Amino acid sequence: MKRSFNKLIYSLLKIIGPFIKVIILAVFTGTLGFILSMNITIFASLVIVKYLGITINISYQVLFTIIIVSGIVRGILRYFEQYSNHYIAFRILQILRNKIFSKISSLGIKQFEQKNKGDFISMFETDVEALEVFYAHTISPVLIAICTSLIVTIFIGIYSSFIVSIYYLSAYLIIGLLVPIVYYKCNKNIGIKQRKELVDFNSYYLDSVYGAYEIKALNKEEERKSQINIKSKKLNELSDEAENVNINFRNITNTLIVILNLLSIVLSVLLAKFNVLNSLDTIVIFITMTSSFGSVLALANLGQNFSNVFSSANRVIDLLETESDLKVKGDIKEFEFDNLEFKDVSFKYDNKLVLDNFNFKVNKNDFIGIYGQSGIGKTTILKLIMHYYDTDSGYLYINGNDINKYDLASLYENISMFSQNTYLFKDTILNNLLIAKKDATIEEVNEALKKASIYDLVYSLKDGLNTKINDIKDNLSQGEIQRIGIARIFLRKPKLLLLDEITANIDILNESIILKSLKEYQEDMTIILISHKKSTLSVCDKLYEYKPGLGLIMEDNLFGA
Repeated sequence: MKRSFNKLIYSLLKIIGPFIKVIILAVFTGTLGFILSMNITIFASLVIVKYLGITINISYQVLFTIIIVSGIVRGILRYFEQYSNHYIAFRILQILRNKIFSKISSLGIKQFEQKNKGDFISMFETDVEALEVFYAHTISPVLIAICTSLIVTIFIGIYSSFIVSIYYLSAYLIIGLLVPIVYYKCNKNIGIKQRKELVDFNSYYLDSVYGAYEIKALNKEEERKSQINIKSKKLNELSDEAENVNINFRNITNTLIVILNLLSIVLSVLLAKFNVLNSLDTIVIFITMTSSFGSVLALANLGQNFSNVFSSANRVIDLLETESDLKVKGDIKEFEFDNLEFKDVSFKYDNKLVLDNFNFKVNKNDFIGIYGQSGIGKTTILKLIMHYYDTDSGYLYINGNDINKYDLASLYENISMFSQNTYLFKDTILNNLLIAKKDATIEEVNEALKKASIYDLVYSLKDGLNTKINDIKDNLSQGEIQRIGIARIFLRKPKLLLLDEITANIDILNESIILKSLKEYQEDMTIILISHKKSTLSVCDKLYEYKPGLGLIMEDNLFGA
């Protein structure tokens, strides 16, 4: 979504509300610091002028005292200014990362799947870091430049001439406002291209990392490396293009400052000629002019970052303003699963009809098996129960209530879904299990391991439960990984367990171990097991074949011919 400059700035500034006091401190210390910095230059010049014989009614001792004190205090103020700016920036970046993660978590799976995963990585890393420029190096510098410019303009107006003060103000506006705006407009498209190429590169690189085994097995390493080099080259070319623009504008800015200083000399000389200024005033005005560009020059240099900052801000705000496509009202926050029913449910995915007037009922403690060909919509049934998607028509009831009335957190307290690919985090085995139940005792953890028939393997390892997954992952079979995942399930004890092709990628031995464990320790769990193989469902109490257009057909003779 494209936003106007003003709307974008407003959206970014809304976040800084809690930090107003810190911003005031940064602006106060920054403004006073710039004034003291100018003092050093001005009074040092007066020392030289006094030494050359021009009458100045200030002693050398006072002049040097002002210079030394200004330098010391300037250093202290600079520290507080930078500390305040970076405190605000890093706190806001923390807040933004939390907001981004919360928003991503709230999106429906359909929305999530439509997003580029490289886009999310770039948002967490590149975009959020780019906003540090705005919060640490833009807000207070802009306010400091405004305050400093007004103070100097008023001082010059009172000290010398209103004409000179108007000239000063015009010079500040040229360097601090006109230059950054022109630069931003010239560099905007480069920033957008850079971001697009970066997302593309991140996605391609992540795919290459996750698919390393397949790439090697298919002998596509060189082809993949070549593509990564091409994409890297594109990024480098855009960076070079942006840097060339930066160099040109830095040169233009420096040239403008020289011209404005020269014009300041001409103006001062003319005013002196007409007796508006004396010789000392002329010198003071010129030194003030040359030393006062520091604050507005900081703004001129911001122009080179604005294109990236605003491109990043637009993407972050787009995500934060995205409405979830799940119609969850959240009225029911506590419940215990008893039954579910699909009633005349229809659902399309990418305009393809997956379920058509689908009907299905599950009662408490059922162990149901569903089989059918791959890719015909079996998994969609489970995803609708998990409320990853909303139905297009019809109703999905849980305990007789429309699923849209349930709070997602309470829904997931009752329901868990387990698929063919268990993800183990780069942490200890214990912490991987405690994700399911953070307050579980070691006795509960061991019981879950035993139920999943993985206890002996875990305790045969040197560090047992404290073994790092990263250290042993290459030595674990897919079946063993799945059994750790099953232990998670037993530890969590969901009321409704949805199993999607959980044995598709493992050998027959591990398959039989897992299915036997599920059957033996079902207890008060209701289980729906989906597979494309009928033989996998031998542990089920009820068996259905799913046929597109016809729905679920129950088999009376479960595993007969």
